Amino acid sequence: MRDAQIAWSGEVPGDEVYAVGEDAPLQLTIVNTTDAGLDGSDTLVSLSSPIASSGRIVGNATIPDGQVLAAGYDQPVASIVTEGTREVELALLDLTAPVRAGMTYPVVLTFARAGELRLQIGVENPSILPPRADDDA
Repeated sequence: MRDAQIAWSGEVPGDEVYAVGEDAPLQLTIVNTTDAGLDGSDTLVSLSSPIASSGRIVGNATIPDGQVLAAGYDQPVASIVTEGTREVELALLDLTAPVRAGMTYPVVLTFARAGELRLQIGVENPSILPPRADDDA
């Protein structure tokens, strides 16, 4: 697992990045380090978190031996876009708690063969709005 985070690319007027009821996309890279030649392909079958009603996987989430699964990158990143890289969309749906900048949140990725991978992931570094002129008073 590389670069796992809740994706965000905007300004945040306070510390809340996503509100209750919103969906939060994930950005991450999963590398299947099984030696080539062995039948070590695996498939991401579910995504969940206690802060969301459910998770969504859009696309083919099978990761062949020695290959990469990437999610949430707006532009291809040279280090993850290699032959055999699969791109999917991952999101936490219908948040039950707000997502705040600077915090980490539990996420569970479940694979057909490897089982559950439990992570604490942070929020992509948001831009913070500059203070208003009347905040200085």
